Amino acid sequence: MAMLNTKLWLLQRGLNSDSAQKRLEMVQRIRALKDPAAVQVLMDALRDPEAAVRAEIVAALGDFEGTIALKPLIDALRDPSDAVQELAAQALKKIGSKTAVDGLVGALLRGTPGVQYHVAQALRALNWTPRTVVEQIPFFIACGDFKRVTMFGSMALGPLTSVLRSGSYERRVAAATALGELGEAAGLKPLLDTLKDPEPMVRVAVINSLASMGDKQAVPGLLLLLRDRVRNVRVAAVAALGQLGDRQAVPPLLSLAHDHDWEVRAALAEALGRLNDRTARPAVTELLQDRDAEVRQHAADALGYLGDESSMDRLILAMVDEHMGVRQAAARALASLDPYWERHPTAKSLVPQLQEAVRHREPGVQFAAVQLIRRITGRRGNELARPPGVVGSDITGDAVFDVLQILLRDSDAEVRLAAAEAVIRLNLPASIPALQSLLNDKNRWVKQTADKGLSTLMAGR
Repeated sequence: MAMLNTKLWLLQRGLNSDSAQKRLEMVQRIRALKDPAAVQVLMDALRDPEAAVRAEIVAALGDFEGTIALKPLIDALRDPSDAVQELAAQALKKIGSKTAVDGLVGALLRGTPGVQYHVAQALRALNWTPRTVVEQIPFFIACGDFKRVTMFGSMALGPLTSVLRSGSYERRVAAATALGELGEAAGLKPLLDTLKDPEPMVRVAVINSLASMGDKQAVPGLLLLLRDRVRNVRVAAVAALGQLGDRQAVPPLLSLAHDHDWEVRAALAEALGRLNDRTARPAVTELLQDRDAEVRQHAADALGYLGDESSMDRLILAMVDEHMGVRQAAARALASLDPYWERHPTAKSLVPQLQEAVRHREPGVQFAAVQLIRRITGRRGNELARPPGVVGSDITGDAVFDVLQILLRDSDAEVRLAAAEAVIRLNLPASIPALQSLLNDKNRWVKQTADKGLSTLMAGR
């Protein structure tokens, strides 16, 4: 025992060294002794000028069981170093004495976001609950309950701004989102100041909040992010500019028409449609020819919003696009331009090109082309080019039915099911053998639909 005290005494002398590294080593060696007599030695050393040494002392004090080190740890909650305060909060959580509550609450109210987080964890472990608004806001922020924080309105603005400036990147994301939900005008400046945050997810959260606030003062800052190196940031900035509705953003937005990421081009098409500036029509029309279906779909919808009948020819041709979403968007856009677009001379002039689509390799395109030609001209299927894949006795002279026969053989059960339902509705003589061919289909819903359809058709003969 005497040897142990002598060792502690020698180590204590080392704490007076001019070298911070040597003092740190002495604390680590004292910590390894695990001698209760070391508590007083460590307490005296808490005045060390180096934060790293003080942090090691607090960590060492946290190793002692019971309340022997409680007072110096509570005092360490006022240390000028955040790291020391955080370690003190962790040690007090491990000790679990309610005597520390008042000191922890004080640190919660004055601490930085990092300190508040560790203090809140300690207070939760002690079953403490905040009673006043002053306590509740920092406690809920520290616990990550940002949704509840927004319920305090403008009173939450300052604490949220503090997290936005110095919290971890996950908390900065949450704080930016909360400021957007708060919708306070005073929250605009801290959000704009954070547009240059080094973390892409934070920049995206800030952009989304600025868009939801709807203040056009955000436009200049958002324009700077159109050249951001991160795709998701550019997508968010484009979408936000479309949502804010400032047409001065159109020229800078048009520079992204050839962005290498399809998500950016899709967001651009949607934004240009929202902005409804006809100078954007050539760019949107070009996007309707994009190699990516999502981009073409958004471009078709955008042309509908722009309301320029000169786009009618491109939209009619988009009605036979390989992608169903594009065809549906084109139909919406045409209905918006002119409810009777099929009577327009432009529609009739495109029939030869639509006839070519009847020969397309995709059954869905064939079917769309046949329906489209019938809508424009009223012509029957036997006047159109025979679709591929239907030969010999399969030919009925009705192009719609002939295309449906192809779809009845599709590899997708849902397509076969839809085709069977359409064949039943047509109620042609050839419907019966067509449905009979499905009675051995591997999908039970297709078989069941064919069987019921046959019963209905046979009963009507």
